[in-house]
Amino acid sequence: MKLLTLVPLIALTFAACDSKQEQARKAELDAQATKLDAAAKAAKKDAAADAKVTKKEGEAKADALKDEANHVRDQKNGN
Repeated sequence: MKLLTLVPLIALTFAACDSKQEQARKAELDAQATKLDAAAKAAKKDAAADAKVTKKEGEAKADALKDEANHVRDQKNGN
């Protein structure tokens, strides 16, 4: 009777232990996830930098258009 109780317990113990192949697979997946995290961080940083450049360009373009609009108004008023 004790043997029937020990067999499933031993089987579960061995099943819970990771093989070297499984450990290598987990390490590889962890390394891949780390690389993807780094790439995501770099992409976010690049996007923020691009957004700053785009914002500056947009503001400059808006200022130029406002200056042009003021120039047109001045011509309309005869100045």
